[in-house]
Amino acid sequence: MSPEPSDLWFPLALFLFFALLSVLGAYLALNALRGRRAAVAGAVATAVFFAVLLAVVLALMRSAGLVH
Repeated sequence: MSPEPSDLWFPLALFLFFALLSVLGAYLALNALRGRRAAVAGAVATAVFFAVLLAVVLALMRSAGLVH
């Protein structure tokens, strides 16, 4: 029994919320400790990490038949 695509919007929105929260946290923490350049680099690295994580999860869900 695979979920409807409309059932996946809330988990996706929750994932994006926590990804943005992590990017903001990385920026604020590194800005306080190392400076603006390190903060931007850390925030970009965190965003790239979550983008790759989302791509992998969606690929696994697609191969399992959960996403069309």
